Amino acid sequence: MFLNKRYNVYALFLVGLFIYIISFLFDLQVLSRETALSDIDSQTLDTFYITPPRGDILDINSERLATSSMEPHLFLNQRKINDENLEFYEQFIKYNFPELDEDDLVNLFLDRRKIQIIENISDFSATERQKLLELDAFEIFDFPIRIYNYDNLTSHVIGYVGRPTSDDFQEFPHTKQTLQVGKNGLEKYYEDTLTGTPGEIIFRGSDIIEYIPPTKGQNINISLNIDTQRVVKESLLQGIELANENEDTLDEVIRSASIVLDVSTGEIVSMVSIPDFDPNQFIDGISNQEYEKLNRIQAFNNFAIQGLYPPGSVFKVVSYWLAENEGLFPEGLNSRRGRINCEGSLSFGFDDGSQQVYQDWKEDGHGRVNLSSAMQQSCNVYFWDIALKIWRTYQGTENESILQDYARNLGFGELTNIDLPFERNGIIPDREVFEEWTITRPDLVRPEGWLGGDLMNLIIGQGAITVTPIQVANAYKTLLTSTSSSPYLNIAVSDNLKLKKYNISNELVTFLKDDLNLVTNKNGTAYAAFEVMGRKVNDIGGKTGTAQNPGEKNNTSWFVGIDSVKNPNHVIVTVVEEGGSGSAIAAPISRRIIQHLIGSDLTPVKYGEITE
Repeated sequence: MFLNKRYNVYALFLVGLFIYIISFLFDLQVLSRETALSDIDSQTLDTFYITPPRGDILDINSERLATSSMEPHLFLNQRKINDENLEFYEQFIKYNFPELDEDDLVNLFLDRRKIQIIENISDFSATERQKLLELDAFEIFDFPIRIYNYDNLTSHVIGYVGRPTSDDFQEFPHTKQTLQVGKNGLEKYYEDTLTGTPGEIIFRGSDIIEYIPPTKGQNINISLNIDTQRVVKESLLQGIELANENEDTLDEVIRSASIVLDVSTGEIVSMVSIPDFDPNQFIDGISNQEYEKLNRIQAFNNFAIQGLYPPGSVFKVVSYWLAENEGLFPEGLNSRRGRINCEGSLSFGFDDGSQQVYQDWKEDGHGRVNLSSAMQQSCNVYFWDIALKIWRTYQGTENESILQDYARNLGFGELTNIDLPFERNGIIPDREVFEEWTITRPDLVRPEGWLGGDLMNLIIGQGAITVTPIQVANAYKTLLTSTSSSPYLNIAVSDNLKLKKYNISNELVTFLKDDLNLVTNKNGTAYAAFEVMGRKVNDIGGKTGTAQNPGEKNNTSWFVGIDSVKNPNHVIVTVVEEGGSGSAIAAPISRRIIQHLIGSDLTPVKYGEITE
């Protein structure tokens, strides 16, 4: 009996304990859930990150091209928003910040655990800001605004910043905290350098218990000269206007690029691409309509490093070097001094079905020319004779692509590795490329594949070849200095450049400079463009190029110049897409740029002479 009584008491205790536990759990999970979560939240520390100011980008004379301004912004602490005050804050923001549209307002209140930026309030008075802070859910913090001091003038070099996408998060993981990333130009290439350390807002529950200000990113000093940049852009715009007035084109001429490259260092002194854009448009957000308008005209493309064009006669410098180095002159000649009769056409028989007759740009021919005068007058026949000799001597052997090998040695068909994103490499066509295309891109090649006629086109910079202006500039620099290196903008990288030395004799360099000088003087293809410089043209050199485009497009206009024959300081490359003759458009544009570089008075870009 006693044992049964003890058993009953023990059983009642267990039942009571079970009921207590069940009721406690019910109270904890149901009746007191909000209170419990609030207690946990009040003991948990959360961090919200504030975007840091980016480093400045300065030109060679320490002019600030891009900088960041720390300006006060109003933030909404959504942890202070509840069902009781939600409508008040919605109406308050809608009334006092009418610039925000409905989508902006909805996004402000999506995540109740975030702190959301509302608006730049730098125009608000101290009193107005203080009144905002009297509302519990409002905070004011400094936020960086990126400023591009020269608007469109440096847009392709500097680039712009924007909000990161998922792709940006993968490439630059830190942007999950900075909420800002370089989208193009130096802003993108040097993202890891320019970005700073984000600030921190530390929460305990809904209250901010600590604020750690952000740290600015590193500055970058670049080789660009903003004064030269301004002259280059003015000259390009004048040239584009001339092309539209004088050239018979189906489409308006709108695309061009020009580069000024320091011969001794590889520094980019100027780089302009047109059309351009104002990077300041992206600070407050560009409309979809305006973005699409710029995108349609390819305003975001930097044609100096992304434009792919047949180079025309500016490519003849490759066969010039080849001829001297290998002794590959036209049939019957064994030196640069030997002459051929450069008639208006060249006729010969290919046994592979290639074109049989090739017409020079000058129908009545150039008379008797050697290598120097062939460059001076851009005689195609002389260089076709070299191609014919290569084909007859090396067809079917590994030396069949000797011209292409020389081109690739000068960097054509390969990235220059300039410190800018999205550079393109172009194409140096040969038998191997054509065989690949018969499978991957059969619309580009004939079933017969690589023929002798393709080599004839290539040697004068026509056919399937495409190059970028930066490749052309770097190739000429290489021949003038016997050294190859990547062009660059950031001065800090100059000590880490990989240099490649070439076996180019001083005699060849002297010959080349002298022959480039012939081009800009009397009887040269660019004489009409440079005649205005008077005696100063005796120390100037260059090479014109007029490249045919497929279909009904007008020719692309090229010119490569050097600002001194005695002591070249700069290589100047100008290309105008569908601009017509190189001697008529690109040459006078470059002449005005050279006037600036040597300190001469600037004269307007005037239409030159159609010589090729």
